[in-house]
Parts: sequence; C-alpha cells; structure tokens
Amino acid sequence: MIEKGTMIHNRYEVDCLIGRGGTSEVYLVIDRHIGRSLAMKVMDKRSIGALGFARSEIESLRRVKYPLFPAINDAFCDKGSIFIISEYVKGTSLWTRCRGRGLSRDRSLAIAQRICEALVYLHTLKKPILYLDMKPENIILDETNLPHLIDFGIAGWLATRHIPVGTRGYSPPEQYSFRIPPDVRADIFAFGMTYYAIRHGVPPDPDPKKAISDIRHSHILCSSERAFLEKCCALCKEDRFDNTQAVLCQIRRIRSHPERIRKSIEITTITAGIILMAAYGTGTVSARIRQNDAAAALVRETTGYMENGEYTPEAIGIIKAWINSGSLSEECEQEFIFEVAVNSMLVEKNYRTAASYFDRLDPARYPEAEGYGRLCRIQGSFSHDTDDAVRLIGELFADIIKRSPSRIKYENLIFIAHCYENFEPDRSEGIKKALSVLDMAREEIRAEGDPKGEFDDMEKRIGELITVKNRRLDIRRNMIGGNNEEKNVKD
Repeated sequence: MIEKGTMIHNRYEVDCLIGRGGTSEVYLVIDRHIGRSLAMKVMDKRSIGALGFARSEIESLRRVKYPLFPAINDAFCDKGSIFIISEYVKGTSLWTRCRGRGLSRDRSLAIAQRICEALVYLHTLKKPILYLDMKPENIILDETNLPHLIDFGIAGWLATRHIPVGTRGYSPPEQYSFRIPPDVRADIFAFGMTYYAIRHGVPPDPDPKKAISDIRHSHILCSSERAFLEKCCALCKEDRFDNTQAVLCQIRRIRSHPERIRKSIEITTITAGIILMAAYGTGTVSARIRQNDAAAALVRETTGYMENGEYTPEAIGIIKAWINSGSLSEECEQEFIFEVAVNSMLVEKNYRTAASYFDRLDPARYPEAEGYGRLCRIQGSFSHDTDDAVRLIGELFADIIKRSPSRIKYENLIFIAHCYENFEPDRSEGIKKALSVLDMAREEIRAEGDPKGEFDDMEKRIGELITVKNRRLDIRRNMIGGNNEEKNVKD
C-alpha cells in the first residue's frame, strides 16, 4: 500500500486508497501540474499477465471516447510497477446503493438504459470491445446518479486468449469455456444478471439454471421485466437478444409502458413484491420470501373487495391506508394513487377526491394526469359544466390518438371512452362516443399487424368493452323505445 503524500513520477501525489482488486490497487491522486484529482491504478509488473492486462486496459481506454467511461490521462512503468492514470469518477458503487434493499423499477430501468447505451457504443466501434465483467461493483454512480463503467482490461485480455474469465453469477456459461470465444451476447447475459441484482439487492445465484429459475419466480419483477431478463439471460446464447441495440430498444419500450395495476391475483402478487421491499427493508432472502407471500395475501384480500371488475369502497380504503403509510416504494405508490384517482372519478364520482389524487401523480409518467385533474375539478364545482368537461375529454383524446402505438396509449383511450360515457349529458350519446373511441383503438391495433402479439390482450380487452357498451346502448334504446329517433338509429 502506498502512503498518503507519496509523490509518483514527480507529478502525482497520493491522497488515499479507493479500491483494491485481485491484481491491482486504485488510489485517489492529485495531479500537481494541473491541480486535478485523478484515479491511479497500480499493478505489480512481475505479476503473471500484468503487462497484458495493462496493455488491454490502456488500448481500450485510448479508443473509448464516451462520457460514461473514464478518460485515460497517462500510463507508465516505474520501480517495478505499472501505473495507469485516468479520470476520477466521484461517487459510490451501484452495489453499495442497492445491496440488501434493491432499487425501484423506474430507477433500475433508468440506470439500465444508460449502461446499455454505453455497451452499444462499445459493441459498435469499428473494432468492437467486449466488456466481459459487468456487475454492480464495476459501476459507479456519480453525484448526478449517472452510471460509469470502470475496470477495463483484464477480462478482455484473458478472453482473447480463450482463458476462462468472469464473475460467477454474472457471466454466462460459455464465458468459462476454453472452446467457445465470447461475443456481445456474453455482455448481454451479464447485463441482465446485473439488472436482476440491482432490483433485488442480492447477487444472482452462481448456478445459471438456478438464477434463471429465480428470475421466473421473482415477486419483485413485473411481467415485462421477467420476460426481458429471461431473454437476456437465456442459457443458450442463440436464444438471447442478438445485439445490444435490440436490448436498448426493449428497455425503452418497457419504460414507455408503465404497468398499471390489473385487477387480478397474478399482477397484484408481483406488486406485493415491490410493496414488500419498501415496507420491510433489508433482511435475509428467506425472510423476504415469507414476507412476499404475506404481502401477496394482503393484496389478494384487497382484490377480493371487488364488484363488476372495480374496487369497492372497502378496498379503496385499504389502498388509501397503504398510500398514507409511507411504506410503499415510489413506483408502487404512484400506481396505487392512479387506481384511487380512477376509481374516485369513474365509480364513486367523488371528483374532488379524484382531482387531489391526480395532482399527486408524476406528470412524466402520467402526462394526462393534469387534464384528468382539470376534468374532475370541473365536475366537482358547483356549476357542473358538463359541456366544458366533454370539451376537455375531446382535447385529451386529440392528444392521445396522435401518439405512437403503445399499451399506455390504449389504456388512456379506454379511460377516455369511460369518461365519455360518464360525462356526456346525453347518456346514449356518451356511449356512442365511447364506442367510437374503442373502435378506433381496435382498428389501429389491427392495422399495425402486431406480429409479436404485443397488443393481443389489449385488443381482446377492448373487444369485450365494445360488447358491454353495445349491450348498454341496446338497453337504453329499449328503455326509450317510444323515441322515434332512437328507433330510427336501431333500424
């Protein structure tokens, strides 16, 4: 260990040790020529492979010009040691941030997208670079929470010589083979396992088969995350994403489709895992499993308080208590707030309560929340200006219909259809407008082709709603059968 104050190469003054690995030590140093703090990696020149490791890292850092990788400043040999001086990233490791508690879905996806963008850069260089040692310990979150990838060189140098290398649990099975050279899909596997680790706060199981099973049965991950990680971390590399561009595209798709809580046991069980991580904090893995089961049972009990597919007042009371407890994760709290807002608006018709909950939603995640809040304030006022309400619904519809196809778009169109039925002064006219909105949504899904079946369940749901609303329209026509206008419409 080098003592504080030691001057290296007549330029770099050692401040403190900031990291230690199997083959190197990293110090914070001050460049006395320019007064800047830098990171200094020191390797024993006599260690096996030290020169190869150093050359690999120096070559990689020299070629990489990307803000999430540290820039190299200097490299030299002195007194039997190899020194690599690079940019110092002030912050804490991602593993320190997530260990024992995990991060929320939104936070994890935001970090994952940045990391994946960095991998895309490495993989699409004229001479691609494989990272080959992706794990939370090798990612530093700076003061603005941007992730930086550190520790180049060793894995890449060994891999070029077909020497098994990697970190058990994160690296794919083929990376430990003497026969199969790794490719970009090795980084994709490690990326997926890194995401698993930061969501759960525990490292993946060293046995790849067990790790895949843990992903499939996770109560923390939502359905889209599980499907995504199963593809990233497939045991056979041919079953993984072909490249990191495809991985990045999928991350962006997941982030653009926040999953609203469904009225079903399957989804509420997933939500329970998120609730539990926030409510109970750290603890052993076995304890978390027991707690997940308890939370899932609690949410199932809430789901039991339902009539005609909607929460009853008793269920809403339970949900509000959870929201007010402050024990929910931010992501889960937002989903429940949306549920209460929708229920208050469309079921209870308590517009002032609905408005107060819409106001608590994150506009970045729920951009329509402001419009819905205004809608509720109109209905909650003494004037009950239904014409203004219908006008606002039309404005929301005009904005949403222009958006690209997505699950959240169709969720909002379904919501707008319900609003037309509830707010249009002429109930029959409101149902007709609702049917028009739903027909447009269904036709768009069909026109898109949807070869991957991404919106199959959404199309089915919209079809069921169309059937229900047509029945309601028929009932109203029969109720006012003496009205010639309605008879003519039916004919």
